[in-house]
Amino acid sequence: MTDKNQIGYRLFLVSRAHHNQAFRMFGEIGLFRGQPQVLFQLGDHEGRTQSELAEKLELTPATLTNLLTRMEHAGLIERRTDLADCRCSRIFMTDAGRTKLSQAVEQTHKMDEIAFAGFTPEEQELLNQYLERVHQNLTHE
Repeated sequence: MTDKNQIGYRLFLVSRAHHNQAFRMFGEIGLFRGQPQVLFQLGDHEGRTQSELAEKLELTPATLTNLLTRMEHAGLIERRTDLADCRCSRIFMTDAGRTKLSQAVEQTHKMDEIAFAGFTPEEQELLNQYLERVHQNLTHE
């Protein structure tokens, strides 16, 4: 039986609620699972290789390839062969991708306003630090 007071159970509920909210809000602007995160990464640094993106997003290369193919067909990104290494390609946003990035940032701000209503900036920073530690614990073997 699940103890509803366990932190792990609470994290599960928060994760699911956040996922559902993100699905709805990003869906409103025509983005699907995984696409906003790709755009956020490219917004920080365009021209990443697929392997760099996969590592940053904690996705398998095959999963990322499918995601990028869908985004390419939607006109959000383009792949360009790396001039220094023809075996790999680099990913760039199109103008449509940049527009979607701007919309995704706006939706993220709205989601944060909903999720953190009633939190002080200090509480938000503390929560961010705790979640980063949990993430580090779960991703480092």
